[in-house]
Order: sequence, then C-alpha cells, then structure tokens
Amino acid sequence: MADLDALFFPKGIAIIGASAKPLTIGNRVMANLLRYGYPHPVHPVHPKVDEVLDHKAYKSILDVPDPIDLVHIIVRNTLVPKVLEDCAEKGVKVAIINASGFREIGPEGQELEDRIVAMGKDLGIRLFGPNCQGVMNSDPSVSLYSNFTFAKMNPGHVSVVAQGGGVAEVINNYFGMNGIGQRFYASNGNACDISIPEIIEYYGQDEQTHVIVLHVESFRDPDEFLEKVAPVAENKPVLALKSGSTPEGAKAVSSHTGGLMAQDTTSDVLFDKCGVLRFSSLSELCETAAAFNGQSVPRGNSVGMVTNAGSPAIIVTDEAVKAGMKVPDLSPESKQVLKDKLQAIASIANPIDMMATASGEDFGLSLQTLIDDPGIDAAVVCFMTPFFVDTSSIAAAIEQKAASCAKPIIAVAMTNPDEKPEWRETIERVRAAGVPVYYFPETAARVLANMNRFRMLRDRPRADVPELEVDAKAVGKLLDEAKTGADGFLSAKDVYGLLEHYGISAPQQRFCADWEDVRQAASELGYPLVLKGDSPELVHKTDSGGVALNLADEAALEEAFHTMKEKLSGFSDLGFVVQKQLSKGLEVIIGGTRAMGAHKMIMFGLGGIHAEVLKDVVFKMAPVSKPEAEQMLGGIHSTALLDGVRGQAGVDRGALVDLLVRVSLLLSQNARISELDLNPVMAYPSGQETTVVVDARIRLEKP
Repeated sequence: MADLDALFFPKGIAIIGASAKPLTIGNRVMANLLRYGYPHPVHPVHPKVDEVLDHKAYKSILDVPDPIDLVHIIVRNTLVPKVLEDCAEKGVKVAIINASGFREIGPEGQELEDRIVAMGKDLGIRLFGPNCQGVMNSDPSVSLYSNFTFAKMNPGHVSVVAQGGGVAEVINNYFGMNGIGQRFYASNGNACDISIPEIIEYYGQDEQTHVIVLHVESFRDPDEFLEKVAPVAENKPVLALKSGSTPEGAKAVSSHTGGLMAQDTTSDVLFDKCGVLRFSSLSELCETAAAFNGQSVPRGNSVGMVTNAGSPAIIVTDEAVKAGMKVPDLSPESKQVLKDKLQAIASIANPIDMMATASGEDFGLSLQTLIDDPGIDAAVVCFMTPFFVDTSSIAAAIEQKAASCAKPIIAVAMTNPDEKPEWRETIERVRAAGVPVYYFPETAARVLANMNRFRMLRDRPRADVPELEVDAKAVGKLLDEAKTGADGFLSAKDVYGLLEHYGISAPQQRFCADWEDVRQAASELGYPLVLKGDSPELVHKTDSGGVALNLADEAALEEAFHTMKEKLSGFSDLGFVVQKQLSKGLEVIIGGTRAMGAHKMIMFGLGGIHAEVLKDVVFKMAPVSKPEAEQMLGGIHSTALLDGVRGQAGVDRGALVDLLVRVSLLLSQNARISELDLNPVMAYPSGQETTVVVDARIRLEKP
C-alpha cells in the first residue's frame, strides 16, 4: 500500500531555491505555506539570500537545524543531483522537484531524469515531479499548501491528482471559485518516481476522500494502474479526463479490428477495466465531482423533481431520460400527501410543480415526499428566486432535508446571486449543506446520469476468468513452425489449427493444394460449398477474388477453382480451403489487437460488411470473464438484433459469451499475436447450429 505521509503530512519543509522576489516559484511556495498556516517549521534555503518572508535563509539544507521530511527543489536542472545527495545526508524523505529541464525537453533531459530516479532509489528519497506544481492537503492538522499556484483551498472531500499543471489549475480554480472543498491535491508533472496510481491508492485509503478527480496524459505503467486503481474504484468514484490522445488507434491498419478502433480506445478500455468513470468534458467532470463531494451514490436510476417553475424541470426530465435515467410517476401515497397539503394550483405529478409562490414549507414537504417515495432514487430541486418569496426559507428547507437524507439531492438555482445578498446567501447555504448547486437544468441531469454511471460500473457483475485446458506446448510448436507472409499473417490452416486448440468451432472444411484435393474434399463434404484461397500474404480474400460462395455442383466448383487460381497466382504458398456452405445466421465480428505494453484488447460487434459501415463495436481488455463478455454483447447499439427482431429468433448469447472468453484467452496467453479477426462469426438461435467462425485471420508480431 502507498505510504505517502511524508508528502501529504510532512513535519518539516525546506524550500531549496527559495527567493525573496515576489511572483517567483521559490517565493510563492513559501508564501502559500505561511498563508494557510502550515504548523511545522518552514525553512528557506539559498546560498546568496539571508532572509525570505521574515524567515532566516540557510546556505545549504545541511545547515537547517530542524528535521525535514519534505523539500521543494527549485534550482537549475543540472544542480538537482548534488542537491539530492545533500537531502539524503539530511534525512529528507520526499523531494518535490519543481525544476524543469528533464524528460519534457528531449533525450538529454531524459538522461538526466533517469539519473535522478536511480539516485533517489539508491539514496532512499522519493521523488515527486520533476516539472511539477506540488501538493495540497486541507486537513487542519497540516493545512498544507505546498504549491506555487494561487487558487483558493477550501476543506472538503474531493481529492485531485493531475499530471498536467495547466489542467490541474483549471480544476483547482473551479473548485475554489465555486466553494467546493478539496481534501488532497497533487500535480506531479513528469511523475518520474511517485506515480499517479500510487497517489490514487493513497487517496483510496483516506476516509475523508469521497471522490477522486484524475487528469492523465499518458500511462507509463498500465499494469500498475490496473493493480492500484481498480481496488480504489470499487469503493470510491474515480473521475478521469485523459488528454494528449493520439490517432494511433485509428490509423489505417491491415485488420478490421485495428480499423474499427476509435482514437484513444486503449484508454477507454483501461479505464473500463478499472471501473474509472471517463469524461471528455473537463467542466462536466468537475460538476460531477461537486455532487460526489457531498452526496451519496444513487441506488437506482429513478429521478424525482420539485420545482417552483415548470419549464426548467421539463429540461431536466428531457436530459435525464436521454441519458438513460427514469422519471417515474409518484406513488399513490405520495400523491395523496401532496394533494392534501400543497396549494390547489400545484401539480402533484413528477416533476412536482408548486408554482412561483411556493414557500420554504412547500419545498420541505415536497422534498420529503420524494425522499419517502420508494420509487425515487435521487431528487432534483429547481428553484427560481422571485422577489416576493423568502428564499432563505427555501435554503433552510433544503438544509434540513439534506442533513438526514440517504438519497442524493441536487439543486438548480436559476438566479443572479449578485442581484440580492439574500439570493447569494441562499445558494451558499445550500452548498454548505453538501448539496451541489447548478445554474443550468441540463447540468443537473447530466451530473445525476454520471453518478448513475458510476453506480453501474461499481455494481456490475464480477467473476474470475474461466480456465481452459489448452496444450500450451502444442500451441507454441504451431506458432514456431507456422509460415507467415511478409506482414506476419498466418495461413488459414495454421489459424484454424490454433483456434481448434482453444475449442473454437469452425465450419466443416478441408485444406487443399490442388484441384484433385479440392474435388476430393467436395465429395467428402457434399454440396453446396464455399471455396477460398489461402496464403499468408492473402489478407483481404474477398477484395482479391479469393472467395466463391454457394457452389452447387462440381462444375461450378471447378470453374471457381481455375478462376481463383489465376487471380491469386501472384501469392506465395497458395492453397485452397473448401468449406461446407452454412445456413444463414446473424453475422458478428470478434477481433483482437495489442493495447498497452503486453495487454491485448478484444472487440465484438456486427460482422460482415456491417462491421466497416456501421462500426458498431465495443472493446474490452483481454482476458474477459463471462460477465464482461455479457457486457460486451449489451454494449453495442444494435444489441437488440442478438435477441431477435420482427419475428426473427434471437441468437444463442451463451455461445457468444463462451466464444468471447475463449478468444480473449487465446489473445492474452499468446504474446506473439498482434492482431486477430474472426469475421464473420455465424451465430444461430439456441438449440440450432453451433456458433462458428467462418473466416479468420491472425497476425504475429515480427521477431
């Protein structure tokens, strides 16, 4: 488990490179520490300065009289190694290296960064950064603002870790300006030693951290991210924004699977595996974090609304329903309570519209009714602030209900707080009660939908990946002896041999060298037949004229054979595959490709030409468990086709789940496989024909 107490709860700090000049990093760090009341010694260190902010400056860290847990290093990059040696002699535990000039500047900087990492390990000093901001901790025992930025730090329950300093400051400022309290904050730049996964693991151990906000630009160690972040995300929402996405995943490649990967799919897959909630909008991420800061996770997706203006609640309803939430009718008991006690002009449906004259008592009654209604999982309170209404009483009603409510409450305040002090006070009181307040109704709806997304991630079924009895030696021998084309593709014979080892079904087929073999295969299999060309260099069979379907007799087969042989004469090691023509089923595609490092991704979607036209596919990290495979089936937009539409029978979902599990194990257990396409896979209704792989391609990594 991560032990970063010396970083977040240091008992003595030195600023090496402290400065008496305002608006310098060496001055800002010290000013922030003093401003927020850090209770332990703070010592400036500079060889040519006697005093910084009324504190004696020391020539060297070795001259500082008190024990030091944490240092800021703000010196020229080439001086950092010598400073680290002095810090080790002093007994420093963690160094925040604000200095730049390392990996971010190129090979020379990378070499220097590698050097200080090695030194840190040898000297027993953990390194934070370099090229970074620093950390914050609002815990009153330290009130630590060990950072050079200007944002306001309010105590709260949101913990932030951000790789990019600019994005970190946007997040920091948003929370500060909107009165959203933070617990921890860390912006660690190059993250050469103390890693983002370590920091998230540390946040996960902290009882005062209710939600974690993550910004990341790259994954240096996906294995570490999986190991450390996944357990945290099972218990606390981890909200992530990844920037710096590259088009590598979307570039043109030789496999269908690679071509169907959207930009940065690998990050989506890793976040999904860990249970991390990814955002494409920084504003929406921050708005959702504000809700998790003080509100519980909804137990379901049903939303109840109370409002003193009808149209904003309609907007919430529209957005919520589009995002997969429900706005159900209220229970008869709830309606009776509202009918008995609200004004006659009030609407007692959901949303509960009490009209503009609604009092604080009306808000309290309606909100309590939503809290008591078993069919409601979360409540949205929309209020305008008419000049003739005592808005303080509305704030008091929300405060009272939020104090004891187990359901999340979110508020929409459509007012200008600068117009009247009373209106500003109303919003501030509601926020102080832990209820997030938004201006736009659709924001509240999206936030609730995101909270529900986390619930579904957290509560999704989990299971271990099944074990298969596979002859690993035989598989290794097949791959070692297989002939591949220049691009690394296996022949069809080797592909289907590999699939057979994993219990993956194929049509009845024969592998042939010439016409006599083809004719003999036809007599054994019986018509109608399919004829395919086979060569390690023949990747796109249909495009090259390497597929002939529905061959009804020997004459059709012979004509197709000679035509195909002529068209494919330029391919080396040319052979032929004769397959039994299958009855019509639902065509799906299963693919696989390399993700991050040694990790593989498995893909599922509609097959045949639909794969390239509709691109309705979903990816997960391999290997997958049966529940994960089920999630893949439900993750495509056209999932209804699997269950049957317009009188057509649904396919055997269990067979597809089993196939996905087997293919995922094939991918994950064989590092040499770089790409895999099973397209089409023919799926049939349960009790009919076996789900089979009609065509397949496997590409090996070049040695």
